[in-house]
Amino acid sequence: MNEEELRQALAMMETLRAQIDSLSAQLQIVQQSLNDYSRAKETAKQYLTFPSETEMLVPIGGGVYLPAKTVNSGKGVVYTATGYSFEEPIERIVESMEKRIKEFVDASQKIYERMNQLQAQLNNLQAAVEEEARQQGKN
Repeated sequence: MNEEELRQALAMMETLRAQIDSLSAQLQIVQQSLNDYSRAKETAKQYLTFPSETEMLVPIGGGVYLPAKTVNSGKGVVYTATGYSFEEPIERIVESMEKRIKEFVDASQKIYERMNQLQAQLNNLQAAVEEEARQQGKN
């Protein structure tokens, strides 16, 4: 490995590290969304089992819960990313959340697989650079 190839290898190592860091940040966001949807799905499923006028604490975000009483209408409101809200049966809301959860799981698996591929490339490149450094140290 000549000096130019060594510089290219070191630059590639930095690029791979940056890509791994970026994917790690993406994975964290996907995991947070997955956790949010999982909690929401479980809350919606449990809500169906409560009789009307059951007192409960409702999460409103930021770790804050407010007391409320249930109204067993069997419906809820879904807010879409396009800015619209729709009233839907809770069973349908749960199905929709299950679908999104599956999408988040699939996305996280793909990100994790790509991170592993990049890490393997980085490890191989790092081993080659270290071997080259040993060889040059012997000369």
